[in-house]
Amino acid sequence: MAPHANEPESDRNVERLPAPERPPMSEKPPRFIIIGAGSRGNGYARAISESTNGICVGVVEPVAYKRQQLGAKYIWGNGKPSDGQQFADWKDFLSWELQRREKEASREPVPEGVDGVFICVQDGLHKEVILGLAPLGIHIMCEKPLSTSLENCVSIYKALLSGSPSSGPSKIFSIGHVLRYSPHNMLLRKLLLEEKVIGDIVSINHTEPVGWWHFSHSYVRYV
Repeated sequence: MAPHANEPESDRNVERLPAPERPPMSEKPPRFIIIGAGSRGNGYARAISESTNGICVGVVEPVAYKRQQLGAKYIWGNGKPSDGQQFADWKDFLSWELQRREKEASREPVPEGVDGVFICVQDGLHKEVILGLAPLGIHIMCEKPLSTSLENCVSIYKALLSGSPSSGPSKIFSIGHVLRYSPHNMLLRKLLLEEKVIGDIVSINHTEPVGWWHFSHSYVRYV
């Protein structure tokens, strides 16, 4: 598979595994919007189009070039974006969606809404976006980390409760710890917990090599 233009040079030489076979499309496929058209946003848009029966129907990104690049590749193709397919700010999307629902309730013809959102903005913005979109009652996938403080994480948890703390969220909420589902981790889990062919674990030391590019985008932002 050809590397994506937004990927760092250090990742472009890495051979990608083929995408899993895409499931058959349902009569009403789940519809997703991507908030943040950086490398992670593009990665999720690609995964939606290649490996799921969902469709990417909108993008939120303040940088016009990045917004249009993702949209042209995964949403509107060679044509022009339709109403509700692109926004410069997540608050614009929120306002549009609330108005769309009002019109829909009045039986006015409107575009279909979205079922879920992928939040791929910078870590410090996660809380603001999640709390802002929580009242919409849609499925949310937030890139890791959930937030940059325990206080923010608790605020997010409370905002997503459907009623009482015991009832839990009414929609799916997930955090993008994608390595849990990487082939090597899934194989290790299978050998250890399911087939039980590995003995007792005495010690684990997991070290992530930090190169210049990883350092620049994963750690400096916390300073």
